[in-house]
Amino acid sequence: MSDGGRKRIFVMGGGAALGAHQAGALQYLDEQGIKPDVLIGSSIGVVNSCVYASVGAQGVVQAWKEFQAFPRMFYPTLRNNPFTGLALSSIERLASGIEEFIDFPGLMDSSIDLEFILLNLSTGRGEMWSKRHCRDWRELRTLSRAGYSIPPLFPPVEFQGQQFVDGGLAWNVPLGYAIELEATEIYVLAPVSSTLPYLPPVTGRVAYLRRLADVLFRTIGNVGRIHASLDGGLFHGVPVTVIEPGEEFSGAGLRLLFHSSPEKAERLLAAGYRDAKRAVNRPAVEEPVGRLHAV
Repeated sequence: MSDGGRKRIFVMGGGAALGAHQAGALQYLDEQGIKPDVLIGSSIGVVNSCVYASVGAQGVVQAWKEFQAFPRMFYPTLRNNPFTGLALSSIERLASGIEEFIDFPGLMDSSIDLEFILLNLSTGRGEMWSKRHCRDWRELRTLSRAGYSIPPLFPPVEFQGQQFVDGGLAWNVPLGYAIELEATEIYVLAPVSSTLPYLPPVTGRVAYLRRLADVLFRTIGNVGRIHASLDGGLFHGVPVTVIEPGEEFSGAGLRLLFHSSPEKAERLLAAGYRDAKRAVNRPAVEEPVGRLHAV
């Protein structure tokens, strides 16, 4: 708990390459002196949380400007390949690149608490695991890899005798868990937009299937908050600020989610900064009650 009894929690949702939007939001919040006591991460939110707690908001922004994920994502090995393995690719090449930006020994000593949502394949449930469950920094590194091991692209990660994969499949924006941790302020950094552009009735099969995919991704990408009732910006009496992309970054396109380039990162970083500024400075009375009820 921080000074004065405040416990500010950032809920960092998953969204693959859309995570650059989250980085832009972190930059604005940092400039305003809004810093977390706890980071709850899902999928790319796990990565951003670890980088943020290692090198700060500007470090996260710089990582997104420099890192090229796509060349590292497909790395078949004898153990992990499309023919004889549990996954299409090994996670090693991607993880080694990501971990150049993370100081795991430092994270163990950091005052920022790290909480990750993982999907436990044995129980079939989304579970919260934190650095408190790790005996050393190497276990924390393993735990973080499980957080962004997207099946079937990457294999399950074994941790303390159990198998885990990306928890975004179960609970991508664990807003409720922030309440369990006794938050006094919550900032939801959700890379997946909860709104889709209005479309007239579709007639073609391709357009119909694409729309269904967009709706499904929007719903899964916001599990944990899309049904939450924010009454005047409060959730269970706790102030919540939601920062998410607009419709221009909505939908389930593979290129939108997995392709990353400096130009795309710059656009998402700028949008995240802009959307964070709007959300932080929006008067509470303008919070649309029931907005997150929409399915």
